[in-house]
Amino acid sequence: MPAPSAGPRMISFTVDGVFSPVLDSQVIVPLAVLGRIAPQIRRALLVLTSRRHNQHPRLAERKAQIEQAVAGARTVLWDRWPLGTPFEAHQWARRLRAALDAVGYTGPQPIIVHCRGPGTADAAALLRRRDPRLRILLDARGTAFDEVYETGLLGWWQRRIAQRTACTAIAAADALNTVSTVLAQHLDEIGRFRPGIPRTVIGCCADTQRFYFDPAVRAQRRSALGLDGRFVVCYCGAMSHWQRPDALAAAFAAIAAAMPDAHLLIVSPEAEPLLEQLRTAGVPPERWTVRSARHDEVASYLMAADVGLLLRENTLTNRVASPVKFTEYLRCGLPVMLTPYIGDFSGFAARHGVGVAIEFPVRPDEAVAAARQLRDRLAAEGDAYRARCSAIAGEHFSWDAQIRQLVDVYERLAAS
Repeated sequence: MPAPSAGPRMISFTVDGVFSPVLDSQVIVPLAVLGRIAPQIRRALLVLTSRRHNQHPRLAERKAQIEQAVAGARTVLWDRWPLGTPFEAHQWARRLRAALDAVGYTGPQPIIVHCRGPGTADAAALLRRRDPRLRILLDARGTAFDEVYETGLLGWWQRRIAQRTACTAIAAADALNTVSTVLAQHLDEIGRFRPGIPRTVIGCCADTQRFYFDPAVRAQRRSALGLDGRFVVCYCGAMSHWQRPDALAAAFAAIAAAMPDAHLLIVSPEAEPLLEQLRTAGVPPERWTVRSARHDEVASYLMAADVGLLLRENTLTNRVASPVKFTEYLRCGLPVMLTPYIGDFSGFAARHGVGVAIEFPVRPDEAVAAARQLRDRLAAEGDAYRARCSAIAGEHFSWDAQIRQLVDVYERLAAS
């Protein structure tokens, strides 16, 4: 174990769980990049995970994988009660206090708690009443109260708790990062930050070492999938309700009817909701291919496609969002067909010429026109356009490019 650094001390605090798909891309990767770019910062990671995950047969393998990925950082994985349990913040605060002891953060120097979401910031604020060393960086990812889909009294109670937690986190924050400028504006409307705190806007970035564009890999994967000569539209990711598989199916059904060589590549471990919608829309099975890929394989599947789909409806959750699949699509050379309501990304795609927006609900003629526009540009520019999409993503949405903003914030908080 290397000798402790005299630089700032931080701990990344998340409750996404060790098998959450976002843990790698949005917690592990930035911690690894931070260690490479700013080795003077002492790093630690606290993941509160479910008991179900802790009984997973691959838990030991997964823990070793995480520790290897963030080499040089101290890692603590502890279970938590089911989300939404009464006195949840108090339980999380106790876990945080024990983690700080476990990683060896003794002495009076400030400790930066990088809190992923208002729930962890709320817990850190509770602990700070007893431990004034804590400096809270609220890393806001969305609007939890708008993501409550329960109805009746239970839904009302969950939304109220989520709003109260957000306001507590805002009041406690010593620094703020948001994934979009729209989210920053929204938080200013619902709560009151202390004046003059450091602020950054860092969206969901891609791991540029894992996601990239390579024409040779593209050709190899297309051949292996039998996609040579096809116009391949891709959807990659989970099938949560906000992903709107009905819209994805409607868009592709229109494209397939207009383009006999169009094919849908679905990269997802849970494709059935989309397949059900495709069947309902009358799309035959020979027009789609489904694959479930490991995280280190996803890039090659994306490269095999021509256009990525990212269709969300006009809700607060989507207006403040920063879905990582946008940057991963671009990084792998795919221009994106998206809706106009996706955080800062919809405007970015239009300004940089790396995507075309269509309205929600999907209008078939508009989806076909957007697909043809992107297809025509790909036909005219080919791999040069794909490489341009990848380069733009690398310039604007790589952790290597963005992490320095966080380093500056950490150093300011450590000096406060």
